Amino acid sequence: MTGKEKLLNKFFAYPQSLKYREIEFLLLENGFQKIEAKGSHKKFKHNLLSKDLIIPIHNNDCKIFYKKYAKKLLKSLCNLK
Repeated sequence: MTGKEKLLNKFFAYPQSLKYREIEFLLLENGFQKIEAKGSHKKFKHNLLSKDLIIPIHNNDCKIFYKKYAKKLLKSLCNLK
């Protein structure tokens, strides 16, 4: 099992345990594109999803709600592959 797979499994089990940088890494590794947004917001787009993921960042982290939403999107992509 690679480090990326371990991190993904950790994220699926405990999404609140990861910091924003780790979540950003997982999103980019799974086909998301980071799009520049204004201020503290980060925007991610994926070809297979109709909605974009927008995450506001404060103190180098994001709220648990956004972590759980990112988890939901990643799980849906894993099921599509």
